[in-house]
Amino acid sequence: MLAALAGCGSRESDADAAANESSAAAQELDALAVETGALPDREQTDPSGRYGRRYDGGADGFCVIPDGSARGRFRFGAETRIGREEYCRGTGRAKLSGDKLLLRFEGAGSACLIVARYEGDKIVLPGGLDLACASVCSSRGSFAGVSFPRRDRDVVAAREMRDTKGGFLCR
Repeated sequence: MLAALAGCGSRESDADAAANESSAAAQELDALAVETGALPDREQTDPSGRYGRRYDGGADGFCVIPDGSARGRFRFGAETRIGREEYCRGTGRAKLSGDKLLLRFEGAGSACLIVARYEGDKIVLPGGLDLACASVCSSRGSFAGVSFPRRDRDVVAAREMRDTKGGFLCR
């Protein structure tokens, strides 16, 4: 009888060892798939951070911070400025869905929903936007077709990001 019990114990040990080997092999395969681009890098799928650039005559800024209410939900702030007079500025909530970032503005722009493309190193707004999005812009300003390149993944810096008037963009 003791021999039978000893045999059962070794089967469990063999099963545990096989599971550990399988798990290690799976992790190795996952790492290789991420490295080659076959699987998305989980770090690359988090849009949190600061985006934007300055150029002759204007600046674009975009920040994303975790909302805290659920995984894949964020708060954002966006501003694009062309010269002194033309601009768009708004804040709201965002949801990551695959490679899309669904942006729902709040306040005056609450009827504006933008389905942006999230590419890991930049956020790209579509070239055509709903007319309701004009409510977050000056008379000739537009978010249409604006691309926001990633500056960094620093959530603390994103929370402190300021718009061109000195107000917090991402709170």
